Amino acid sequence: MAVFKDIYDEYGKRLYGFIYSLTGDEYMTEELLQETFYQVFLHIDKFEGRCSIYTWICQIAKNAWYKECKRKKRFVPAFEDEMEALDTGHPVEEEIIKKDQCRRIREALSKLEEPYKDVFILHVLGEIKLKEIADMYGKTESWAKVTYFRAKAKITALMESE
Repeated sequence: MAVFKDIYDEYGKRLYGFIYSLTGDEYMTEELLQETFYQVFLHIDKFEGRCSIYTWICQIAKNAWYKECKRKKRFVPAFEDEMEALDTGHPVEEEIIKKDQCRRIREALSKLEEPYKDVFILHVLGEIKLKEIADMYGKTESWAKVTYFRAKAKITALMESE
């Protein structure tokens, strides 16, 4: 149990940021964070050490998010109330533009096929090195780099076609 607490203490905040970047919703982030650590607790004995523990936990979180999206039959969070921007001290227009850009990136990301979606999410949102992602897939670092750059190009093309 002490080992699990150490894992939670070390990765909890960072994982919260990763999940929030996927969901854009604090409530859903909290739910998925709890589900992720529950799954980690249940399956810690299955961790093989082929990647860092953080990478493994991010995979669990990403899969929990995919499952939740399929359950709700959506991949893009609803557009938040623009009036929330008034609380941030930033001009409302800037906040609306920022939220719209995030929404458009999430929509484009949801249209990507595997492994592009996974590699992009793990590298950009999870801040996991491409070498570790390659190791996770049993591929070379060059494969991970090419996959990541193709994912970026596909996201850009999808956003430009809107």
